[in-house]
Amino acid sequence: MKINQFLNNSKLKVSQEPPYDALQAFVRDNHIALEGAKEGPLKGLSFAIKDVFMVKGSTFGNGHPEWLKTHGPDPYTAVSVLKLLDNGADLVGKTVCDELCFSISGENWNYGSPLNPHDIRRYTGGSSSGSGAATAGGLVDFATGSDCLGSVRVPASYNGLLGMRPTYKRVDNDGEAPYCESMDVLGYVAKDPAVFKTVSKVLLGEDKKTTRFKQVYIAKDCFAGVDEDVAKALQPAIDHVITTLGPAKEVSVAPEGLDKWIDIFKIVQGYEVYESYGGWLDKYKPRLSRGPKERLAWTKTITRPAYLEAKEKRNKLMDQFLAFLPEDAVLVLPTAASVAPLRTDSLEEINRTRAQSTSLLCISPLTGTPQVTVPLVKQHGVPLGLTLISREDTDLQLAHLAADLVDSFEN
Repeated sequence: MKINQFLNNSKLKVSQEPPYDALQAFVRDNHIALEGAKEGPLKGLSFAIKDVFMVKGSTFGNGHPEWLKTHGPDPYTAVSVLKLLDNGADLVGKTVCDELCFSISGENWNYGSPLNPHDIRRYTGGSSSGSGAATAGGLVDFATGSDCLGSVRVPASYNGLLGMRPTYKRVDNDGEAPYCESMDVLGYVAKDPAVFKTVSKVLLGEDKKTTRFKQVYIAKDCFAGVDEDVAKALQPAIDHVITTLGPAKEVSVAPEGLDKWIDIFKIVQGYEVYESYGGWLDKYKPRLSRGPKERLAWTKTITRPAYLEAKEKRNKLMDQFLAFLPEDAVLVLPTAASVAPLRTDSLEEINRTRAQSTSLLCISPLTGTPQVTVPLVKQHGVPLGLTLISREDTDLQLAHLAADLVDSFEN
């Protein structure tokens, strides 16, 4: 069966057998599916979860067969999964993720890399790669993932999806694989704006107070950090945000330079990732692919004094950002530095755009603020995401704004 024929069929049904999918989005060895409640706002919708969340009766694989082999069955089901099931959605399976979630390309040498339904020659983005592919390909209505350095936001951008990284600790991620305790959050993606709104209401709950967004802050240092053709391609999306919300002004997110922010992020993330994985790595010595292997080896060299110093610097950045962004403003920047790279691109080019993207993706995890990816435009015939960031705990209003922007945009 051709991919296009398969994707035009109805979405996957709940099954005790691993679902067939032409996009290689779902895990096979530890498949699990569960029917949702008979009633609820999500009734009739199907979803998938990244293979880092616990579901009793299964074992999460964390993107590596050795992890799956060395861990027993999950003792309970993650709170987020239960909430979605209790509100009527059907879980149809778990999705492939990058190896130990320590990449943003969407590659997995162990299980195969999910295919981008917009152009299978291109990467899907990760580490929530399968969640992005399955949702964009119409195999499920929405999917959850985890996000530290763009693991939900990048797949959303590369696959033309609405993608949410909530305020830190806004969504309970109990039952998620250990990773980076102080910055990792549960995120989610959807293609349809109405579905995105409904899922947002279920997972985020109500905001504590009503905020009317009426200012647009254009992050000039972020746009300066991407290639000129990327900034130009995003201009119609930026214009639509300004038309919808009101006046815009150019601002610098990091007067001291985003490279300083990246340094802080890498140390905090690296130290905490090694805290999560170090013991397992030393005990089982799993075979790792080149990228994750090199990055994990570096995390082992980070000293605790360096980590504590970076955390202190991060606290100052959070205070600085709080003073910088008003409650009624949204910050606008590119989600990633490019469209999904071609799998044939040189390693040098991929590393260049990865470095550019890092400066964009580190802002919300460092500041603990919500960020939404909005799919409004394309470049080279494939999606290119625009990002909106707002103050902490304005998540639901930000999600609704993003969905409304998609509904009202005319290509």
